[in-house]
Amino acid sequence: MLKREYLVGLGIEFILNYLRKSRQDEELEKRTKEDTLKAQKDLMDRFLEPIGIPYEQRSEIGSGDKIESRPVFQGVIRDLREKKYQAIAVKEISRMGRGSYTDMGVIYDLIQENRIFIITPYKVYDPRNPSDLRQIRFELFMSREEFETTRERLFGGRVNNAMGGMWVSGKAPFGFTYNKKTRKLEVDEEEAAVVRILFDYYVNGVPTKNGKRRDVSFRALATYLKRNTLIKTPKGKTDWHPIAIRQLITNERYNGVLRFRTTQRINGKRIARPEEEHIIRRDAVPRIISEELWHSAQEKVNESAHKPRTKMEFSPCELAGLCVCIKCGRRMIRQYSVQKYKTKEGKVSTYHKEFLWCTQPGCTFVKYRAVEEDLIATLQYFSALDNERLQDQIGKVIASNKKSQELTLSKEALSEHVNQRRKELKAREKFIYEKYESGKYTDEVFDERMAELKGELKKLEEMETAVEGVQEGEEEINVEAVRGNLESVLQQYESTNDKTEKNEILRSVFEHVVIEIIEKGRGRIPAKHMIYPVLKFNLLKSNSFGLMMV
Repeated sequence: MLKREYLVGLGIEFILNYLRKSRQDEELEKRTKEDTLKAQKDLMDRFLEPIGIPYEQRSEIGSGDKIESRPVFQGVIRDLREKKYQAIAVKEISRMGRGSYTDMGVIYDLIQENRIFIITPYKVYDPRNPSDLRQIRFELFMSREEFETTRERLFGGRVNNAMGGMWVSGKAPFGFTYNKKTRKLEVDEEEAAVVRILFDYYVNGVPTKNGKRRDVSFRALATYLKRNTLIKTPKGKTDWHPIAIRQLITNERYNGVLRFRTTQRINGKRIARPEEEHIIRRDAVPRIISEELWHSAQEKVNESAHKPRTKMEFSPCELAGLCVCIKCGRRMIRQYSVQKYKTKEGKVSTYHKEFLWCTQPGCTFVKYRAVEEDLIATLQYFSALDNERLQDQIGKVIASNKKSQELTLSKEALSEHVNQRRKELKAREKFIYEKYESGKYTDEVFDERMAELKGELKKLEEMETAVEGVQEGEEEINVEAVRGNLESVLQQYESTNDKTEKNEILRSVFEHVVIEIIEKGRGRIPAKHMIYPVLKFNLLKSNSFGLMMV
């Protein structure tokens, strides 16, 4: 039994007892529900109390690998450096940490330079004793190797289970339950019904009072779910968040795909492997929605067209989300008001004011219906041209667009631009994975960032494809297809009185419309303006608008 006189003779007056759970302790607690930290405390109390030297106990609840993630141990190091204690008592040396080799060096140098004794129930280690110091080095650094071996073995087990289609990522995701026997996911019909409703509303629109469906964004869908349904979030709340809906809609497990992100250790850090090396098992989980509905949802998510932002209780008007101020580049909004005037005869006259205006002071302010009429007149003008002039005019419009100017680069320059952009996105992808592996990003944030990244990659591919179709020359403009599309658009626009449907028709033809004031208005004399419409490339494709309205 350790004697007080022996420790006092070594100069030990105060002892700091450090308690920390090991990973084995955590596993034991899961199996037996035993409080292993209390058991460790009882063991050290039985050992230290009979010695008769004052000691203080400090407990670390977490089992972080690095010193920076263990605030209690940081305080221990600080007090040992200030020589408040001459010894540290631990159940075993490895309890001080299994962090990086840099962390092990910090602990080793502290013990050696300050002659901090290490007291365990089985031995007292003196840093000035060469054999004890050798044992300390061995225990510290071998504990790290043991930790790495254990972690790699556990990770290898997860990889093997993932390859077998088993769920290895913790709690079962929304829409599924976890079968402990098969270790696979099974459909939770109650939650799956919610998933199907969300996909249906997002792809096909939410029901309206007139029996039709209204197209919605994630934000509008979140508002609709909160105000018009009793559907609760996965956490049982009624307040849906747009980001949460996006993450659910873009999660491929609802299409039967199970993905496990593999990693590798480089210079002591675990780095995500390239996406093509991830374990992907198709049909490993039951499919909650149809493949057709899944692809429709992803196409809508990746759609690059600007969507008008209107409140759920309002419907977008004809020009919503289309018009851009030439001065500041901001989207212009509709301003509508009704004013009543008394005439000279004493009668009341009602005047309806409807304008497009930029919220930036001093910017564009034009009559709303004048811009709408100009856009329709533009389409009618093109539609009435003969084949030769139509091809020439469409070519000039495309060449004048900012986007088209970028696409009229040489093939070599374009290829270089696309490759450079891809490198930037790949670097961004690597950054996202590093943040995820280091614990800076949660699963939800990671999925959100990756969805944004994939959307940008798809836009890059679409741009490249569109350019290849336009760069070949004027003969690539199918005049008959353009004329047919123009006539179809005009016919559909005139046949409906629904302002939201008209907005969808215009946004299917125009990317956006730049508005410029060339002469300010005075009184009831309206301002003179110019419009610079940017056409979408699908106007050049055959049958692009034949089935737009149902």
